Amino acid sequence: MANRPGQFDYPTAIAANLPIGSGEVESAHRYIIQKRLKLPGAWWLSANAQAMLNLRVLRANHRWDDYWDQRAAA
Repeated sequence: MANRPGQFDYPTAIAANLPIGSGEVESAHRYIIQKRLKLPGAWWLSANAQAMLNLRVLRANHRWDDYWDQRAAA
């Protein structure tokens, strides 16, 4: 904990309406990552799984349109 003093600023996190527990992260792991990777009969190459997970995280973080707008602008 001494190496991470900025990560325990609970009053600021609460004021910004940010989660302060691990429950949301653990839940997101189930519905963002595991739900897609653990389909019956599915198998993945590491590079393909990472690319797919990157897109799922973008969508979960409501950054989907931003991502595609940046790609179109490039």
